[in-house]
Amino acid sequence: MELYARLTGKDLHKLAMRTFYPEHSQLYMGCGRVLYCGPLQHLETHVYGADVLHVGLYRPFRIRLADDGEWCGCRCAVVPAGIRHALDMAGGVHGKLFVERNSPDAIGFRKRFPYTGTAVTFFEDAETVECFRWVYEEDPRRAAVEQRLDRLLNSREQHAPELDARIRQVIERICREPDRNFSGQELASLVQLSPSRFLHLFHEHMGVPYRRFRMWKRLITAAELLQSSDTLTRAALDAGFSDAAHFSRCYRATFGVNPAPVFRKLVRFEVP
Repeated sequence: MELYARLTGKDLHKLAMRTFYPEHSQLYMGCGRVLYCGPLQHLETHVYGADVLHVGLYRPFRIRLADDGEWCGCRCAVVPAGIRHALDMAGGVHGKLFVERNSPDAIGFRKRFPYTGTAVTFFEDAETVECFRWVYEEDPRRAAVEQRLDRLLNSREQHAPELDARIRQVIERICREPDRNFSGQELASLVQLSPSRFLHLFHEHMGVPYRRFRMWKRLITAAELLQSSDTLTRAALDAGFSDAAHFSRCYRATFGVNPAPVFRKLVRFEVP
């Protein structure tokens, strides 16, 4: 009791976050980036449509590439878009920062965490771990999180990467109409390219095939809609999925877990 008497209100809040509320999790969505913090057990093999930074907030976690790779322990890792991997956090608190390659953060992200677009990079970074701990323990509003990430990535000093104008046009079209099932041939015609040239160019710029990126944007749209929607099914339908089961299958293939438990456990969920 004497120990608790000496703790400040902020200290007690942190203790509660880490001890009394082990299911606490947060999701912040921004322009071209998404940040998640929370306790996780295991994510089966999955493939993201954006580059991602994985961080173990209080202890290392394990990662396995492909389906038959060896498990490797690490504290921080950048996994480029399109690389299959599984994660084992054993209940530890995990942080993930997704950055799309056309995002205003893309250049700063690549400079802050140097990596290639085809291989996973493992590293230790005390400042990054502290940033994620701060988000998890302080439970700030989205504006404060955005400012902290801007400092970490030096985003204010960077410009969005230059994309081929035709790829930029396609991405804008996908984002305007996420529920439309655009075919590669349809979009190739839109930007006056052959289907094969369009698909090659898209993969070159975004790191993933067009269909995977389209699915990624549809999942992100569904998550954004869920913030103001009555049900997961309604958000999924509005984002272009045929039904809730279709959404769940795509979500599990992309994130390695079923969506319902993830969104049910969120205590902070903020979108722009």
